[in-house]
Amino acid sequence: KGTQMKSKRLVLVSGLIGPLKSSNQSFTNTVKGYLENGFEVYHFAFYSRKNRRYDLQELLEHENYKFFGVPNFISQIVNGRKRKKGNTEQDMKIPMPNEIVKPEAEITKLQFFFKVLYDIFESVRLLIVVPFLKPDVIYSYEIYGVNPGYLISKVLHKPLIKRFQGTFIDSDNIDSKRTLFHKKVYEKDCALNIMANDGTKGDLVLKKLGFSDDKILFLLNGLDERIKRNVSTEEIDKKRKELNLDGKDLVLGIFNRFYPFKRIDRAVYLLRELKERIPNPYLLVGGMGGPTEQIIKEYVIKNGLENNVAFLGGLDYDNVIIHYHLCDVILILNDYANTGNQLLEAAYLGKQVIATDDGNNSKILRYDNIHYVRPDKFLEEAVKIALEIYQNKDNFKEQINTDILTWKERMEIELSKVNEVLNNWRK
Repeated sequence: KGTQMKSKRLVLVSGLIGPLKSSNQSFTNTVKGYLENGFEVYHFAFYSRKNRRYDLQELLEHENYKFFGVPNFISQIVNGRKRKKGNTEQDMKIPMPNEIVKPEAEITKLQFFFKVLYDIFESVRLLIVVPFLKPDVIYSYEIYGVNPGYLISKVLHKPLIKRFQGTFIDSDNIDSKRTLFHKKVYEKDCALNIMANDGTKGDLVLKKLGFSDDKILFLLNGLDERIKRNVSTEEIDKKRKELNLDGKDLVLGIFNRFYPFKRIDRAVYLLRELKERIPNPYLLVGGMGGPTEQIIKEYVIKNGLENNVAFLGGLDYDNVIIHYHLCDVILILNDYANTGNQLLEAAYLGKQVIATDDGNNSKILRYDNIHYVRPDKFLEEAVKIALEIYQNKDNFKEQINTDILTWKERMEIELSKVNEVLNNWRK
């Protein structure tokens, strides 16, 4: 293949970003794309391979992958311990269903302090180690990796590639002091910006900051190959019995973390409305904890919905796929960045989906099984669609949509562009 290159050395700088056990398949599939196409990857990160939040095993199995972490006690102090509930979480209120919630772009003083210390630590480590590795390219993954990556790329005169999974900056806050931290990172000059097309319109942000089209690669994520595995009827039936789903009239599922803009609360609002119209609706909630978890659970109890909801906790990826198959309707309700992996997966599987329209997804992922609703009209539109699905659920045929790129196909596009950058750099 034209994309295969031998003996290319890539230094990957990712800070705290990595293969979290219950999410971030984007990271793992990106790194695998390079490992499987002739690159040696030297990965510098601020966590330990022993940190239980991360699963590096799949990457460590590759001979051409070398991991440079930090001692486990440092890793645990920074990102391995459970956080105590602060006043923010205790005082948090559940938003109204049609209210639009965006993530906070600014960083806290503690995060800023960590960022300064991390920049110093990682820059020194890279300056000591990387010259001996003789890299061909520096690859900074997300905002924490950019400053150290930029410095070593300048010292060694090597191309810098910046990779972002989306952005918190938009036209409303691009000139705000609160987003200055992110803005400074996005502005750093580089050979190529690779920005995920996740609904946050990161390409427009980069263009507004002065980058030309030839320095921007704007791509949808790919499908994880595991979504294609045949889930047996026995597996589905076993899980259905475990969850006592027999006799449930409409099974809804939302699989996301408990963060305000992820809008798990909307799924509960929808369930409450459906319970007044359908005999026995049921909601599966799968995802790691977060600041809205407690208030949502309290809302469920307060509204007498505890017999209609199952909180499943964090699910590994293979388990999520089985749960997809249990659902009559998959809910993807982010107010922000709603063109992510889940929407691609649900579109591929042909499952009935209710998704909030982020102004991007409805334009590029048009499938009969995906029903978009306006965030500011969420409840009335979602109730109407859910009732229509309930009334016709026996008539739907789940059809695999094969035109969505796999991660392997998506990485071929990235690798082609990166190899072009490398070839031009040497001229």
